[in-house]
Amino acid sequence: MKRNYIGLACTGHDNAIAIINAEGKLVFAEGSERYLQNKRAINSPPDDMNHIESLINEYCDPEAELVIAKTWSDQSSDIFAKEVTLAKQRYKKYSEPEGAKQFLAVNADIYCYVMDLVANNIRNTGQHLKFRCDTSLQRQVSFNAFDHHLTHAATACYTSPFKEAVCVVVDGFGEGASNGIYHYVDGQLRTIGVNSMLGNIEKSIGVFYGTLCGLCGFDLWRGEEWKVMGLAPYGKLNLEIHQLMRQRIQVNGLNLICPEQGDESLEKLLSYARTPEQTPIDIADLAFTGQQVFCELMTELLSNACDLGLSDNLVLGGGCALNSAYSGKILKQTNFKNLHIFSAPGDDGNAVGAAYLAYRKDHPESLVPSVQASEKVAGRLPQHYFQTPYLGAEMSEETLTKIAQYSGLKIIEESMACISQKTAELLAEGYIVGWVQGRAEFGPRALGNRSILADPRFVEMKEKINARVKFREEFRPFAPSILHEFGEQYFEDYQESPYMERTLHFKDEVKEKVAAVLHEDGTGRLQSVKEEWNPSYYQLIENFRKLTGVPLLLNTSFNVMGKPIIHSVEDALAVFHTSGLDVLVIGNRMIKKNNDFSFKHEPH
Repeated sequence: MKRNYIGLACTGHDNAIAIINAEGKLVFAEGSERYLQNKRAINSPPDDMNHIESLINEYCDPEAELVIAKTWSDQSSDIFAKEVTLAKQRYKKYSEPEGAKQFLAVNADIYCYVMDLVANNIRNTGQHLKFRCDTSLQRQVSFNAFDHHLTHAATACYTSPFKEAVCVVVDGFGEGASNGIYHYVDGQLRTIGVNSMLGNIEKSIGVFYGTLCGLCGFDLWRGEEWKVMGLAPYGKLNLEIHQLMRQRIQVNGLNLICPEQGDESLEKLLSYARTPEQTPIDIADLAFTGQQVFCELMTELLSNACDLGLSDNLVLGGGCALNSAYSGKILKQTNFKNLHIFSAPGDDGNAVGAAYLAYRKDHPESLVPSVQASEKVAGRLPQHYFQTPYLGAEMSEETLTKIAQYSGLKIIEESMACISQKTAELLAEGYIVGWVQGRAEFGPRALGNRSILADPRFVEMKEKINARVKFREEFRPFAPSILHEFGEQYFEDYQESPYMERTLHFKDEVKEKVAAVLHEDGTGRLQSVKEEWNPSYYQLIENFRKLTGVPLLLNTSFNVMGKPIIHSVEDALAVFHTSGLDVLVIGNRMIKKNNDFSFKHEPH
């Protein structure tokens, strides 16, 4: 009997589902927050009762047995129980906490709560799916569970273009560890380093950055680490903060240590925390210095991994791989020659890794599960192999038809070439466009299929979108999507960045051309766009280039602050009608608020 493999990311935040078919091809991946339209989907199951049956019917082979793979091992509950016991022992002396002691005690309470949250999610995940399989779907089902950091590594490596690499996973916590280091060769993952954090939650680069997020006055549970990265370039190095932070966490080989755990140093560090009356800009030095320490820790850890001499290729996974402000520096600051970071390196992406591991368990001869057997050449990846991030749901044609019939909106429906040309003209005229095409991206970043787009040439556009469309802080930057062949003309030491995963410096001579996507430090978190990766998005940018001479667009996710990226036609219309968007394009249909659809040019 055929088997399909369903990975369920079940950390309790950023839960997700991924499906691999009987041939080992990744056919679907989606975060729970998209379908539920609940940011980060805290404590929501990835196998939602009302959603899972339709996904199986659409993406799984008929009558195939389903192998369910979770992103935490069967030993995780015992490890969490031990973690909670050790945390309570460490902080029990703070019965009447104040100052630094209160900070540590509260953090310990939060940590214990998170352990319980994750444990509950692991226990409950898969039960809805099994119920549907036992009843309406009538399918056989079996379960697997894999080590958390191993699923991170599998996601990172099996989506990479490398046959061999060093894989480094860095996040908040895993199963008694805060990072894992692996050697990847021919589909095999071998553990070469694990940093134990049992008994000390501060031995973690991810926890360090989460703490920094809180000190800056942002909400970790809402995923506001992005704000720290956006704010940092507005500040400068504070030597005392730097010293205090480096006292509390350091790299030792492949491990992390906390040499100074006294209350006095923590009291001094807490004195820099943002107060209610302060604005974000007031604490920009704290953000800058914390980001600097993060970069130093990561560089030391990655350099030590590189010094093992196992590979020139680095594959990076875990939540810390989302720090794009650092990722663009890795190849300069370490001796690695090549870098891969997938579109979803965080816990949502682990659904992909778990599904791959389950597939490989049944097919140990498969070198790379993500590449079908017919695509392999002498055991090697095809040249220019690219794991598409466009793995999510499409817009409903039925809903679009109903809108055309009943909404009263004037909708233009033309060839895709015509719509692309008209959209490029509108962008060049200063209109802000919601652009929806094909399948949704997997991961936290919009890559041209669920995007809000605008002209990057004028600095006023950044302020306009933050204020009128995204409803977010003015210091938050926007990303440039650039045609790959122009990357070296616009960026210093250009690196291909297919998943918007790294930040690079713009060249001085082009900065005036791209003011709206130029961050305070002269950088941009770029997305490289190739025609073979995303034909419709490539053609749109090419049309804009022909009109303006600029081969890039301002790209930000199609949502407003605090909400996930849109999932349905209804979501797109809600954002369109309740924000400052001027134009909405879904496939080859266009809606414009003033209903003026005059065309200046024939399509190229």
